[in-house]
Formats: sequence, structure tokens, C-alpha cells
Amino acid sequence: MCCSVPPAVLPVSPEGEGAAGESRRCVVRVVTNKRLCRAGRGAAVWAGALALAASGLVSQTAQAAPAAAGSPRAAQPPAHPTAYVSALNSRTVTAIDTVTGETVARIPVGVETAKLAVSPDGSRVYVAGQYSGGIGVIDTATNTATSFSVGGLPTDIAITPDGTRAYIGDSFQRQVKVYDLATQTQITTVQTIGDVYDVEMNPAGTEVYASLSVAGGVQAISTATNTAARGIRTYGHPRSVAFGPDGTRAYVASGGNDQSVAVVDTTTRTVAATVTTGSDVMATRVTADGARAWTANAGSDNLSILDTATNTVTATVPAGDGPYDIAFTPDGRHAYVPNVAGRTVSVIDTTTHATTASIPFSEQPAYVVITPARPEADLAVALAATPVPGLTGRIDYTLTVTNNGPATAATGTVTTTLTGSTTPTSTDCATGPGTVRCTLTDLAPGASTTRTFRVPVGLLSLGAPYTATATRTDSTPTDPDPANDTASRTCTATTSLIIRCT
Repeated sequence: MCCSVPPAVLPVSPEGEGAAGESRRCVVRVVTNKRLCRAGRGAAVWAGALALAASGLVSQTAQAAPAAAGSPRAAQPPAHPTAYVSALNSRTVTAIDTVTGETVARIPVGVETAKLAVSPDGSRVYVAGQYSGGIGVIDTATNTATSFSVGGLPTDIAITPDGTRAYIGDSFQRQVKVYDLATQTQITTVQTIGDVYDVEMNPAGTEVYASLSVAGGVQAISTATNTAARGIRTYGHPRSVAFGPDGTRAYVASGGNDQSVAVVDTTTRTVAATVTTGSDVMATRVTADGARAWTANAGSDNLSILDTATNTVTATVPAGDGPYDIAFTPDGRHAYVPNVAGRTVSVIDTTTHATTASIPFSEQPAYVVITPARPEADLAVALAATPVPGLTGRIDYTLTVTNNGPATAATGTVTTTLTGSTTPTSTDCATGPGTVRCTLTDLAPGASTTRTFRVPVGLLSLGAPYTATATRTDSTPTDPDPANDTASRTCTATTSLIIRCT
């Protein structure tokens, strides 16, 4: 049978292994009274249960420590946006290609999986190891994982926009831990007024909202000072926070019996509206344009779609059994919804609200994140040739590279090959017999850069052709359009005094 706990209290898992006896871990779905249990070896008794928070929400702060230096290694995200799905009572994460629909990997992560977070560049997925006291780190380029210890019961992770720090919610110690992701070391701890079920970073990266499921509210943490403000009571058992794109509104999933989402004004830190939804709201997510907020209603097996302008529900969308989380693809066309009791992930068309795929799982999928689309910078190559006749005639070339976007071109290389063994000269580029190699860095979308080089023409060329072909040979990020990567010019010299270029 499943362990018995009061509806508003989650049991605390003991840390460590090897003690005699059996223990049980439960995830309680309050409204439906469905309990998903795992019997496993552990300490003989529970470490305890989180007490109900005091009726008043008060301000708490933590002492700050100096930040460690360094930043995570830069890397490319997967070729296609990929959904990473964690399951209850599992130590693996499943990767699904959102373009092909194929499951591309099942990744052992070294921790018992809970909520997930993806780095801003998509190169890493971080996995909260709620019953393992650790954080799993997935390299999305290789779909391999490492892990590091943080102690306690880490429930969720929020990452700063620059990808350097993580805010890790801990429901056992009632705190949010701040970690340097490059060194995987703790910077400081921010004490909260209740158990932390969820943490969410606002779009500007200035505040983290912690959902306090027992205390019945949320608490804002400043990322500049790493201190917590007075709590905001939203009632229910808050399970998730989602910000609108401008950060002025936060949508708080109530969980429990309240069947609602609280709309928080983040400027005044007050509840601006309460919107009735389905039961046991486990997650909220806001569309990229900010026009809609979606909720996953685990108790009523459906999704509610809110109009954020009017704070009204405009549609109710069927889901599987026990929808627990929501993630949108980068193009906004599909929502991925893990159904924890139904052991499926639904793929829902965000326009028609139809389920376009149902991906079966042997485990109980609970949480999902999707990596961003790989950044692209389309570099267009142009080459101009100008004849300069004379006794020491030459051809002057101007290479122009334009970034058509959408992303900044961090690096780029254009190599020009020349007919014959002529050695060009340049003050901008590296030259050798028959070649010119030009590089660029940090070329913004819409910007162009030029490089120049010149080729000598022999006095008695006797109609010899001089052909130069410039080709983009390397660039970061990916160039999506090879059609404009090459440009060529041919000049003909009767003598160095007569040169014609086309």
C-alpha cells in the first residue's frame, strides 16, 4: 500500500543508503487522491514531514558569499529542438527529437529525476535529483551526463540568462541554493519561509520566484543581492510559476483543491486576478507572444488556455491521464505534455488543439523541457574585382561578407582560391601561393564587413585568365543557406597594360 500522509504535506526522503528497513516515497496528487509510490531501501524511518507553514508570510534573507569565477563551456545545442522528459522514480531522462518525433536517447543521469532546466544556449539540461541530493547535467550535443552533489532535496532549478548561475530549490531545508555552474560550487543560500516545490527565473534575470507548496504562496528572490522578499500569498498548494515575456505578470499554478491560477502583478507583488481552471493545476506556461497561458490540470486530465488580456479561460483541451507539465517547441506550434498516470507524452497542436501524437512511456513521465532552436547566421559572400593596368599591373579584389542573420556570427572564415601559383598580397588576410584566407568575428545581423587583397599581373600575360573564387569555409553558428556562400570573378589580361574583369 502507499504511505499515508496528510493531503497538504509531502514526506521528506531520508538521505543516504544502506540503513536497514524499508521506506516508501510518495508523490501526492491532492485533488484526485491518486498516489504514485516507490518502495525502496533507505533509512528505517522518514527523516520527518514538512510542517505546515505559519499563517503569515514573512520576509527572510540570507548572507551572501563571494561569487566564484568562470562560466560553463560553450557548446552547440542539438541539431533539432529536443524534448527532454524526466519520469517519476527513474534515473534516466528520455530525449525526443521534436522535428522527427523519434526518441533519440535514454540518458542515465546519476540522480533520481525530478524537474528540469535547459541552459540558455541549449547546450546543457540540468536535472534536479530530488531524492538523490544531486544535480544531473546532460551534454545535449552527446546526450551523456555527469552529476554533482548539492545535498538536501533539490526539487527544481532556475538558470540565469547568462548561464553562469543556478538557483536550486530545496524542499527539505526550505531554501534556495545558489550555485556557480562552471565550478559546480555553492555561492550562497537563501532561506525561504516554506518548502520549495518550484523555482522560476523572470525574463530579465533579476528575480527568482519560489513556489511554496505548503505555505500557500510564492516568494521573490533578488539575483543581485540573493535575498528574499516578503512572500505573496496565492493560496492552494503552488506547484509552478510562469512569467509573461515582459516579466510584469507571473502565473502561479494552485495545485490542490483550488482549481485555479493566481495572476501576480510582479511590480506590486499582489494577486491581480484568480482564474478558475481544471483541478490539481501542476504547471503553467506562457506562449512566446504572451497572449496565452496554458495550465496542466492533473486532476481533471485536461489543459486550460487563458487569455492573458482578459484573464479568462478561452479553451479547455483534453490531455492524457494526469497531465503534469507543459513545454512549447521554439516555433510555438506544438506543446509537449507528460501524462504521469497515463504513461504517455501528448504532442498538441497549439492552433487546432488537436493531439497529433501520443508517445508511450514504460515509466511515469512528469516533467519536460525543450532545447532552443540552434542559432543560425546566414553569411553571404560577394567578391568585386577592379583592374589596375600599368607596367606593374594588378587586380584589386574586395571581399564583402554580409550577415543575413538571424543570429550574430561569432566567427567566420572565407577562403579565396586563385588560378595558377600567383601569390597575392593583403593587409587584412593571410595569403599564400594561390590562396587568401580571411576571418571575421562578432558580425551582427544585418552588418557587413570587407577585406581586400591584390594579385599582380605579368607584363606579357598573352590573354591569361585570372580567376578568383571566394568561399565561406567555416562559421559559427551554423550557416543555413549554402547557396550564397561562394562568389567568383574572372579577369583576362592581354598584357599588364590591358586587363578586363567580369
